[in-house]
Amino acid sequence: MINTKHVIKYDPDKCVGCQQCYKACFVDVIRWDAEAKKPIFKYVEDCEHCFYCQFVCKKGAVTVKPNYASEHLMQSFEQYK
Repeated sequence: MINTKHVIKYDPDKCVGCQQCYKACFVDVIRWDAEAKKPIFKYVEDCEHCFYCQFVCKKGAVTVKPNYASEHLMQSFEQYK
């Protein structure tokens, strides 16, 4: 588990059920609820903050808020000293 503590904001009023965010998510953070015809955001801590789900959502229903202070995103260059 990466455990990045990213936040994915979803506005169900803007969602038209096109499934583009679900299809765009290559790390399986976004699942599809066929009965409700809406995305389900599971395992958000594994989000790679590629912003592709946000980009493909033409209605603006998905917004990714990365946690840049996350340990996963912190770079260390100690090995180069």
